[in-house]
Amino acid sequence: MPLTSPKPPRPLDRALAPTHGEAIDRVAERFAVATDAQRDARDLLRRVDTKFVCDRASALAILASLTPDYAALAVPGGNVATYRSLYFDTPELRCFHDHRCGRRLRHKVRIRHYPDRALSYLELKTKRNDVITDKRRLAIPFQHEALDAERVAFLRAHIALPVEALAPAMRVGFRRISLIGLRTAERVTLDLDLEATLVDGGRQAFGDLVVIEVKQAPFCVRTPVMRAIAAAGLRERSMSKYTIATALLRPELRQNRLLPDVRAIGRMIP
Repeated sequence: MPLTSPKPPRPLDRALAPTHGEAIDRVAERFAVATDAQRDARDLLRRVDTKFVCDRASALAILASLTPDYAALAVPGGNVATYRSLYFDTPELRCFHDHRCGRRLRHKVRIRHYPDRALSYLELKTKRNDVITDKRRLAIPFQHEALDAERVAFLRAHIALPVEALAPAMRVGFRRISLIGLRTAERVTLDLDLEATLVDGGRQAFGDLVVIEVKQAPFCVRTPVMRAIAAAGLRERSMSKYTIATALLRPELRQNRLLPDVRAIGRMIP
């Protein structure tokens, strides 16, 4: 259902067009701020996720074209939020290998911290097939990271993984611009300044690479963001931060169907 913005954003004009030297943060501040009601209407915990990878200049151009049709999910510091995640996996990296092999039912388990709002959640993402992604989360005290009895029970209720074997595997940090469609059932995120660190050592920075994710219910190629992405010549890529970073940091692991995306993304990193 279309949403009405409380503060209609100005149409993009020549004076507002981004230049290569303009920070993406400045472009993000052009968006009207979404209300709580608008945020709730675009929850989309069951949705179709489509990901794209590009450089910052391309992301700036796409972002600047979206101001009439999307509102930003703001944090106390503005329209760009900081995210910190701790991913869990089994000793044999079951979550990574299930993704690598394209297993139809696969999971990612993480604790995600939202420093701008002093919030933390245990989050479970379940990929049921190549189209549908389910997301569940449990609120936990800010910056807590232990899998205590309540959190183990939450995971056991939803996944068949050996929950008792899950252990911290990787920390991932990035900054995110989050948008919701004013007239489309969409959430759009742009993740930048991405950095991954293995818990037992090893770090991968992603430079100017930006990950754009479009979350829709239902999937549609005719929305403003999908048209802007198509005009930029971007193609869909598999870009699980945990999975791709694991493959880059641990090249000895088998990569199978990940290999084309790992190679393409690796060429984009300085």
